Amino acid sequence: MKICPDIIKKELRRQNWLKELRAPSRCYNEAVDRSMEFWTDYELVNRDLCPDDPVYSIINAGTALSTTADNLTFQAAAAGQGRILELIIGGESTASTVNRLQIGRAGTSITSNSAITPQPFNSRSPNAAGTYGKAGTQTITNTLLSLAINSWGGFIRWVAGPGEELYYVNSEVISMRSASGTATVSSTGIFEEL
Repeated sequence: MKICPDIIKKELRRQNWLKELRAPSRCYNEAVDRSMEFWTDYELVNRDLCPDDPVYSIINAGTALSTTADNLTFQAAAAGQGRILELIIGGESTASTVNRLQIGRAGTSITSNSAITPQPFNSRSPNAAGTYGKAGTQTITNTLLSLAINSWGGFIRWVAGPGEELYYVNSEVISMRSASGTATVSSTGIFEEL
C-alpha cells in the first residue's frame, strides 16, 4: 500500500503542533532548536518523496518593530503558491514592553520592500520563486493572526496545525508588523512553496 507524501507531511506537522501544545518551548533558543530539528525531518520527506515542495526560512534579526512597516513580508510568485508553517518571534528589549503583532493579507503588491533572501532547508532546493523581505508599507486588509509578546525576553513560537497554514497565492502578500509597540525583536518565518 502506498501512502501519499502529503499525508506523511500533514501527520508530521500535526505531531509537531501537538508536541508544542503539550510542552511549550521555554525560551527562544529552545524554540529555534526544536524548530530546526523538526524541519530537518520534514525536509527528508520533501527531498525523498516530493522534491518540488521545498521549505525555506527568512530571518529579520534585532530589528525594532514598526506599526507602519513590515517585520516580515511574504509574496507568492505571479502564478505561485506558498504557505507559512511557523513563525518565531523573540523579544530583545532591556525593559518590559508589551507588543501586539498582526499577521494579515495585504493585497498583491509590496511598497518599499527591503529584500530578504530565503534560505532553503535543503541545499539542493531551487531558489524561492516568491518575493520576501521586510519594511513593506502596504496596507493590511485582513488580519489573520494577532500575537502578543512581552519583548523583555519573551518569545512566541506559532506552529500552524494542519489546515491552519497561512496560504498566499498568485502574487498575494502576507505582512507581519506591529499593531502596538515598537520594541526590538528577532523574527523567523518558515514557509513552503508549492
